[in-house]
Amino acid sequence: MRQNLLLVLVAVLSVGCASLPDRIARLPEYRQTCLSASMKVPYPIILLHGLGQKADVWHGPATEYFRRDLGLTYGGELAADRSGNVRRVIAGSGQADFFTVAFSNPVDSVNAWRDELEACINEVRRSTGADRVILVGYSMGGLAARAYLCKRLTDHHVKRLITIGTPHLGSAMAKIWDVTTSLAECARDGGILTRKPCELALSAVRSAQDDVPFDSWAIRDLRRPEDGGQFLRRLGKLAHPLDVEYISVIGKVDLVNNTLSKGTVKELVRKALSVIGGTVDDIFDTGDGVVSARSQNMANIEWFNVEPSRRRMARTVELPTVHTRHLSTSSDVQRIALDDKPEYKGAFLARTGAGAQLVVDFVDHVPALCSVALDVHGTSAIVRTITASDVRLIFGDDGLVARAIIPLDGLDLMEPEPYRLKVTITNGYGYTVTSSLEW
Repeated sequence: MRQNLLLVLVAVLSVGCASLPDRIARLPEYRQTCLSASMKVPYPIILLHGLGQKADVWHGPATEYFRRDLGLTYGGELAADRSGNVRRVIAGSGQADFFTVAFSNPVDSVNAWRDELEACINEVRRSTGADRVILVGYSMGGLAARAYLCKRLTDHHVKRLITIGTPHLGSAMAKIWDVTTSLAECARDGGILTRKPCELALSAVRSAQDDVPFDSWAIRDLRRPEDGGQFLRRLGKLAHPLDVEYISVIGKVDLVNNTLSKGTVKELVRKALSVIGGTVDDIFDTGDGVVSARSQNMANIEWFNVEPSRRRMARTVELPTVHTRHLSTSSDVQRIALDDKPEYKGAFLARTGAGAQLVVDFVDHVPALCSVALDVHGTSAIVRTITASDVRLIFGDDGLVARAIIPLDGLDLMEPEPYRLKVTITNGYGYTVTSSLEW
């Protein structure tokens, strides 16, 4: 009985296929792929704050660009502890598009931030199903991202790193760490004649600091190699992943908010420093604020400079200013984070019922803003243009990709000559990519 049913089923299918035009009958049947539930980007965006800051530096009008203009979903504010446990300080959607990170200690060492970032990346990948992320690091947040990439050289899961006003080569301002620690040592262990002057000098220096203590681990790590800074010297020699896109956003920026340069305080500190030697003028860069433009450029890191091909990996974008107030009132950085050409991944023809369709896979940072146009060239011609609502994210072999499905109706299927199908993908930034195949 079962054998008879199978024979009947085969016969029905054979008759069905035989009734189809040969052009369609030869096509494989399209199988629905698991769709992403709600994500609109293939690479979730993780925003990292800077030295002495909180994650709310990203909140407000800046992230409204992601929400309002791009329709992206906020995943919440992530915070990790030293054990690698991650909690959401501000709740958000699990399968979201962008997240902020709140480091537990805003003046901790770069490596402490690195380890917390690693836990947050793992959490984002777990909750979204994405294989890779985009990191946007402001100031010291950019150094934490670089330290993470060097630590996880071959399994980093990062597509792109954008650093903003990051002191990759350090800052002359960070020399204040040596001054502060030397004065503290003198005030604690100095002789009868030097202890009191050192105490007064230390008090004067500390009166000039704001949210970031001058003797913090963070300031220690941000010293320039030429000033005795060991952390950035070592980090600059480490290999960086070759499969990451590196972008340095450069502009006028201060390392920390402090009053060291104000007239009365500066003069007081100048006199105090005479106790151990050195001048206030030595603490500041010239021309570019506290973090020089040269220091903000990743291409100037020693590892990138060894080979010209490495230097070409890192591109720069210049803005008039990258102060934190600019981040909160402008979408410049957010646009830069996503500005890129779409990547064509492939296309194939498939059958759905009695019809044929072209399936196009591609990658773009915001697929919902992409349009996919199809030109069909042959004896009979047709043009199909699909809109953003026809693009879906799917989980493919290489992670999340965008998929567009274009029905191929209206064609003369008895035409003996092959049709040439030209696909043009245009993203929200105006970039296009084309490819073609025959049917």
